[in-house]
Amino acid sequence: MFNILKRSKNLKNKFDRKVLKKNNISILILDERWNSLFKNIKKTDKIIRIEKELINLLKEEARLNSEFKEISNQKKKCLNKIIELTPKVFEENNENSRIEMESCEKSIKKINQRFEEIGKEIEIIPDKIKDKNLELLESTVNTVYFKMRKNQKRLKELENLIDQARKSLESYIDEKGELSEDDTDIYTYFHDLIGKEELEKLDKEYFEK
Repeated sequence: MFNILKRSKNLKNKFDRKVLKKNNISILILDERWNSLFKNIKKTDKIIRIEKELINLLKEEARLNSEFKEISNQKKKCLNKIIELTPKVFEENNENSRIEMESCEKSIKKINQRFEEIGKEIEIIPDKIKDKNLELLESTVNTVYFKMRKNQKRLKELENLIDQARKSLESYIDEKGELSEDDTDIYTYFHDLIGKEELEKLDKEYFEK
């Protein structure tokens, strides 16, 4: 990843978008793994803002495609209607049919104008989505890597604490073994020296109070 990063004036890492645009970067908000990044990391206000802007762009793209399909159907209906009306207008000289045909022709003219407008918007919106997606990627990296840097610092602290705890545990285990060995040696000595009955009296005197 680091070969596509460059250093900016404010010392923050920025992606070289010329390089990334050649790659097929998935839409982050639709990527389950991107969403999982924020299970334990809070999204910044900037990420939330860019995320909303990207959602709006995707909605706009879907709306334009839907409208394009809808007016295509409308144009097809108008063309079919004109074909249907043509004999009535030119052979029967039907005035109502002529008026209806003119209405269809006006509708087709408006549809063609809208086709041109939608075509321009549909042509540029994928680049808008890609740029917004890369902007979101940059903000994500800055946020997530900052968190990772904090995690690395805490991991080192925990490693030191675990090492200290391990040494303390080993010391406790050694002390426990020494004390247990001492007690066994003492108990065995007095058992042999004064006998079981006297030893039981000492046990009651010192350990059962």
